[in-house]
Amino acid sequence: MNRIMITRFGMRSLAILGTALAATHLSYAQEIPNRISWSPSYSGSCTDCSLVGQNMSGWDISDVNYPGADLTAANLQRVQGHDANFSGAQAAGADLRLGDFTGASFEDATLVRARVGHATFNSAKMSGVVLTGATMEDGKFIGAILTDAQMQSGIAHNADFSAATLSGARLMAADLTGSVFDNAVLIDTNFADANLTNVSFRDARLPGANLEGAIGVETADFEGACGSVGTRLPDGLTLPECVAF
Repeated sequence: MNRIMITRFGMRSLAILGTALAATHLSYAQEIPNRISWSPSYSGSCTDCSLVGQNMSGWDISDVNYPGADLTAANLQRVQGHDANFSGAQAAGADLRLGDFTGASFEDATLVRARVGHATFNSAKMSGVVLTGATMEDGKFIGAILTDAQMQSGIAHNADFSAATLSGARLMAADLTGSVFDNAVLIDTNFADANLTNVSFRDARLPGANLEGAIGVETADFEGACGSVGTRLPDGLTLPECVAF
């Protein structure tokens, strides 16, 4: 009889304990807005999500839809982010090195002092992106749209902007040593005081561009490049006028 009572009491206690734990878990979950179950190869959608300091290194987040996400100081090294949507994201100080963001959208995103060296942004949509003070060495921006991008004081040694559109972009005082702008559209792009040592502008279109005060212009390659009467060039440099642009 005593054994039966003890067994029943034990089972009843376990049931009460389980109910209490479930209630506690539900309460805790309700206290966390926009809770996301993160795991490698995660895809999803969440507007204005907070991913501050999130370690996503090496994950596949291709096709995610996170407009307005806060990625401040997040670690996205070696991330696969093909066609991801981070338009309007706040990513100051984020680490995107060696990531592949081919076709991704970073329109109007803020990546001040972000590290994007050796990352791939080929065909990415980056109009209005803020990359002020960012490090972009060996980055690939082939065919990317960087209209009105802010890249002042950035470091982009050996970056590849071939066939990219940087009309209206601001690269004042940026260090672009060894970078490539072959076939790029550079209408009204501002390179004032930038370091253009060994930069390639082959077949680039520079109507209205500003290269005044640029360093190392004498080492840059302008073969096939063209400008306009509004193009501002350092003394000693001339460009033929573009036929149409």
